[in-house]
Amino acid sequence: MTEPGVAVVTGAASGIGRGCAFRLAADGYRVAVVDIDSEGGRRVVERLREEGAEAFFLEVDIGEPDAFESIVSVVADRWRALHVLVNNAGLDYNEPLADMTVEAWDRCVAVDLRSVAFAAQAARGVMQRSGGGSIINISSVMAWYTFPNYAAYTASKAGLIGLTKTLALELGPLGIRVNAVAPGFIDTGAWERVLATMDDAEGFAASVSSLHPLGRRGKPSDIAAAVAFLAGPDASFVTGHTLVVDGGLTSQLRTPS
Repeated sequence: MTEPGVAVVTGAASGIGRGCAFRLAADGYRVAVVDIDSEGGRRVVERLREEGAEAFFLEVDIGEPDAFESIVSVVADRWRALHVLVNNAGLDYNEPLADMTVEAWDRCVAVDLRSVAFAAQAARGVMQRSGGGSIINISSVMAWYTFPNYAAYTASKAGLIGLTKTLALELGPLGIRVNAVAPGFIDTGAWERVLATMDDAEGFAASVSSLHPLGRRGKPSDIAAAVAFLAGPDASFVTGHTLVVDGGLTSQLRTPS
């Protein structure tokens, strides 16, 4: 009997990461849920287990240099394999250039970009021994189209696309595919926190939805579906690619008003 696949999802206590964990579990993977949020991560694992999945939680700050060595070591000891790594955890840093500090810049880049490079470094050996694998990095449409005050975040997400291509070249000969997903506006806890600061939250939400040709914002399940495709056999000849999942948001120029 073939053993089920093994997946690691970072930032899986909520939002897109949570959606990816549930989708991969539904596709038959055993899932290691990684997050700095202990309470949220344990709730996700409890729910996954209620639905019949094999899962466990690791409380790890992926911004630390040796984070992924410990993650991969624990997963390999427990399940003797690693097939899918979803680098979803990120820091949404928003500060004007005039107020930006070296410490804040370094923290954002460490979590959003550096961690992915060392995740791949840590995972490559066990993935190769597992017969190959798929690494999926969650970037953003803000890698190309951004807002003021997002210098560190945008630089990190743009760098992630270049890093994805480089990793695809280096790891392809080992049977490891590396791709990225670039979400647009997705309804997550972060989005709800933004709305909570608005005087007219309903109007703002409607205006954002109207920017999309499909007439709605995205859901975590939309991103999870893209991740599941890139993780699976239907994407066996896809590597070094960034899949934009934004409801058409970035495909159009808006008429000036």
